[in-house]
Amino acid sequence: MRTLVIGSRNRIDALMRGVGRRWEPDIWKWPSKVPPGWPHYEVIVDLEADERPSPAFRTVSSALWVLSSVKAPLHRLLPDPSWASRCVGANLLPGFCERDIVEATALSDAAWERFHTWEPQSLRVPDTVGLVSARILCLILNEALLLRGEGQLTMDTLDLAVKLGLNYPYTLSEWGERIGWKHIREVVEALNAEYGASVYPIAPALRGM
Repeated sequence: MRTLVIGSRNRIDALMRGVGRRWEPDIWKWPSKVPPGWPHYEVIVDLEADERPSPAFRTVSSALWVLSSVKAPLHRLLPDPSWASRCVGANLLPGFCERDIVEATALSDAAWERFHTWEPQSLRVPDTVGLVSARILCLILNEALLLRGEGQLTMDTLDLAVKLGLNYPYTLSEWGERIGWKHIREVVEALNAEYGASVYPIAPALRGM
């Protein structure tokens, strides 16, 4: 299927280190004043749909839209329920889009079937803030920074404890650089707004990363 990817340079670079290589997409770097010719594409991927208004909802196209939906759930991104049959949400943050499996959500079986036909290496998850893996990992990193503040620990100490004690493939610092501390903070902030500060407090150190 002819595929178009929309996103900033850094997001596109991360995607093309991972699943983007098998999609072989055309690229439309955002922002751009020159339209890409929407009707030519069967699948359009917006890497930043949960960060700014997506052009998906201002175009005439019958394509399947794959929208980044980590910082906001898919159902909040859609302007009305009629879009549910041709939109899916996915975790396409740096670090996650470089895995073989695409974590995605859909509000209709029809949309999921279209998406899974296009991307068979995909896993359907519930439509929630952070989806699954980003929610878990970002909260682990936030919790580590809370511990750092409470125990006056250095980042080196936390990195050593996590990598050696838990046998993680990356240290906290490496995860932060791989995903981007800005993205991690925004996922935790979204969870904080969704469920409350008593459930998901934000580490002061995270705000400054």
